[in-house]
Amino acid sequence: MRRYRIMIISLFIFLLLPQYLFAWNIHGEMTKIVLESLPWINRYKDITITQYSYNDNSLYNPNYKISYLEGKIGEKTDAKTILSIYLDEPDWGMDEGLSLNSAQTLTGGSQGWRHQYFLLFGGFIRLGEAPDRATHFYNMAVIAFKQKDYYWGFRFLARALHYLQDLTMPFHANPGPVLTLLKNIMDISGATNMVSNHHYALEDYQEYQIKKRNLLYIKALRNAEAMKVEDVWSTGFYLANKSKDYSEKLWDLQSKIYGEGINGKARYKINPEKVPSGDLKNEYDKIIIGCLMDFSAVTKGFLNYARALFRSSD
Repeated sequence: MRRYRIMIISLFIFLLLPQYLFAWNIHGEMTKIVLESLPWINRYKDITITQYSYNDNSLYNPNYKISYLEGKIGEKTDAKTILSIYLDEPDWGMDEGLSLNSAQTLTGGSQGWRHQYFLLFGGFIRLGEAPDRATHFYNMAVIAFKQKDYYWGFRFLARALHYLQDLTMPFHANPGPVLTLLKNIMDISGATNMVSNHHYALEDYQEYQIKKRNLLYIKALRNAEAMKVEDVWSTGFYLANKSKDYSEKLWDLQSKIYGEGINGKARYKINPEKVPSGDLKNEYDKIIIGCLMDFSAVTKGFLNYARALFRSSD
């Protein structure tokens, strides 16, 4: 009986979630920094841009059109450019507006369902499919490399890696303190804004630190040791399980740093330039930097793992 109560509570909580929350801002720009410490990727150049020609039974937003941002079909590019550009591709609308699962409302729609993996109550309740999407696109990359199509091989790897990187973002593994959300369950609109405020605050602050080239953030991305990846899905699960433990602490820190306005019932936008120095900021930075080290570690580890696909195609 207790399990059913937990499930019902969870359903109510996640009905509050907003629809289009992304994970880390500027995936591609951060990945470009990570790739600076993987010089072997520079060997894969003079790659011909090829037309998409693959059978994929997954559902996609019918309004999403494949674009070629680095050049025209038939022109040349390189692996580093493909990865840096198309790491952001899953956030360009391909996963929006779909009917994927009867529980997707609980993650804010199909975008959230594909990009998040909530592990609730010790993993008893799991919502989302980010590890599955990473595995799907890795398998698509296997097909492409077997056909010696380096362009789509690396582009599929970029998509796969995006979903793994998403799982290093704590609010993609746990949206916030359960008790806080329960207290506001009668005000769906207000609670939705509260969740959004915290999610976007973390993204905006992280993006600001990267763009201003905060040395601690840049070093975290460059210097993290590669994670050992032996299976794509298991890696995604590991990242979600680790990330979820940071979300409540980040919520508490953001409430103190940005003030109670972030917990208000209206949309609240932070100014990352105004975060004062001190112990709170230091702790905040430490947690985010740790998450970005996971971002870097899985990027390096995943590409090392996938490297066998490139070599077999040489």
